[in-house]
Amino acid sequence: MAPQVLIVGAGITGSMLALLAKDMGLSVRVLEKSRGAGGRMATHSFRRGDRSTPILANADLGAQYITTRSSPEHPFLGPLYKRLTDAGILIPFTGEVAGPNPYGAGSDIRHFAAPKGMRSIAEYFLESSSVAVDWGVAVEDLVLSEKEVAVSIGADSPKMADTRANVVVLTQPVLQVLGASKFGMRGSFLAQTDEKVMSALRQVEYSARFAVAYFFDKSEVSWPFSWTCHYFDKGDVRYVAHDTARRGAKDEPFMAVLVHSGVPLGMKLADEEDPFPTAAARMQSELEQKLPELPWAAAEGSKVHKWKYSQVYIGYGGNKPSPSWVWPAGAAEASPAPGCVELFRSDGGLGLLCGDAIAPASNFEGCLYSAYKAAEALRSHFGKCAVTDDLPR
Repeated sequence: MAPQVLIVGAGITGSMLALLAKDMGLSVRVLEKSRGAGGRMATHSFRRGDRSTPILANADLGAQYITTRSSPEHPFLGPLYKRLTDAGILIPFTGEVAGPNPYGAGSDIRHFAAPKGMRSIAEYFLESSSVAVDWGVAVEDLVLSEKEVAVSIGADSPKMADTRANVVVLTQPVLQVLGASKFGMRGSFLAQTDEKVMSALRQVEYSARFAVAYFFDKSEVSWPFSWTCHYFDKGDVRYVAHDTARRGAKDEPFMAVLVHSGVPLGMKLADEEDPFPTAAARMQSELEQKLPELPWAAAEGSKVHKWKYSQVYIGYGGNKPSPSWVWPAGAAEASPAPGCVELFRSDGGLGLLCGDAIAPASNFEGCLYSAYKAAEALRSHFGKCAVTDDLPR
């Protein structure tokens, strides 16, 4: 039987929406083109062999920690953070941060890290929802009919028993939805989208950057600094972290050190292909100058990743995402971005787009807000029970 809702993408927005939609009694299925959850909250596992060998260390390649300015009494976020911390998915991050921290510090700001890596948050949402996930499925187009929406998948994707639904929710980066990327959708369904919505979507822009994870044997290399994370305001390297310590992962036998480039390098080398030799060489050369205390060239292994859609630079309708945005506690308080937009509607089908580009902030809480607003749209469409402020149990 075809699900009522197909969610494309198993990042934070898609996995949170799966949990909310399932709690409303809807039948839900998630399609994800990669092999794992998390999206831009990706975690790389380092092994000395294939996937059957033990994990020696993890490293978060994307988001490093979650920053919230919300009150613990917030009707939605309060119970969510409590649930995630009670389950051990999140822990308070209290490490020393050196350099010009763009996320600030103060009594009203809390930081959280994920001991098993940031992807574990999306994995937890999906596990809690008991929603079926099809991995390795690349969605290429949506086909509208009088009664439903059919999903067209790539030729290399695993075969699916049913690719139809009443509602399809897209959570990919906007440029992929518009077909303006290497892995973009064909987008014939966009002919049904209101021109005002299309105009607002065309204004979306993303920053780009590189991430490199270095892995060292703890028995041979120790961390030589007092700080856990260090931000830099110049050069190719803009962020370095003792990733293992940041996550509080004391049981991992190897030490992971995570490095992020600045946006200028990401934009300059945006077309460089895997394994990104120029970006890797430039970053390592600068690391050897900035932080010579670590034997970068002697690492047991490394992983280089390019974030072509690192963060939203300009959001939906030209909105500039704000890292200091706080989700209003009252339902009547307006937010500067809708969180979710309608791509098409027919008698038998509905298409929605959500994600941080449609949200007031390009961060964890922006993704949660977008999922919440998408759940409200599903409730309206199906006439199901209201989306409450209480997180599903």
